Amino acid sequence: MRRILPAMVVAVAISAVSPFHGSAEENAEGGGGKALFQAKCSPCHTIGGGRLVGPDLKGVTTLRDRAWLERFISAPDKVLASGDPVAARLFQEFNKVPMPNLGLDQDQVDALLDYLAAGEETPPQGAKPAAAPAPKGDPSMGEKLFAGEFTFARGGTPCIACHHVAGIAPLGGGTLGPDLTTIATTFGDAALSSALATLPFPTMKPIFGDHPLTPKEQGDLRAFFRKATPRRPAVETTPIVLCAGAGLLALLLLTGALGRRRLGSVRKALVAEATKGGGEGRWVG
Repeated sequence: MRRILPAMVVAVAISAVSPFHGSAEENAEGGGGKALFQAKCSPCHTIGGGRLVGPDLKGVTTLRDRAWLERFISAPDKVLASGDPVAARLFQEFNKVPMPNLGLDQDQVDALLDYLAAGEETPPQGAKPAAAPAPKGDPSMGEKLFAGEFTFARGGTPCIACHHVAGIAPLGGGTLGPDLTTIATTFGDAALSSALATLPFPTMKPIFGDHPLTPKEQGDLRAFFRKATPRRPAVETTPIVLCAGAGLLALLLLTGALGRRRLGSVRKALVAEATKGGGEGRWVG
């Protein structure tokens, strides 16, 4: 499941917002590049706002050749698979999280690059004004929300239905989604905050699109993920040993019960036979 973790954070870059369509001229006149950036890129990137899951894109059009950027934005998976050294280095630098293929056409790629070249700065998506910082959060409440002991205020599904965290429930949680035990240290607070605020993952958007987490719930879960990380070493053995021990004990009890029943039936047969034999002996005598 550790190998699945990058896939979860990669999904942050894929929004369920309706795809942008139109010509390059319409994109430029209608601010299409900005709309594309907000819909497709802002969960993982900022322009001058610092690193998130991916790099800060301020000045990227001067740092990289435009032709390379066009290839990478159009088909990042193919560029990485080709062994491109720049793509390979970025993959290693950013926690082995590959950029997903966003399915953009050439006009959309041009509009996005023009917007990046303009250098309009954007804060991290979901960031709060300085006057209203995000709640620090209660890790114990975050654990209860994760495990489904308390329901989300807006009706979202408990995290444990799909995700695993060390020390939660008998075996830590579900396995449909990635293991989230080390997500706080792997991706940092800014990226985690953005993910919890937007939840634009393709599999989660239908569930949380109309049921977003409240700011307090985001803070509680973030605090829980920070606390969960040090417990990872105990995850792989303790629950399995406990379950194995319980299973062995149940098997021994069942075996004992069956054994007693079998011995009882054998004893009854012997006693009946002995009684019968004894009675016949006394009658003949």
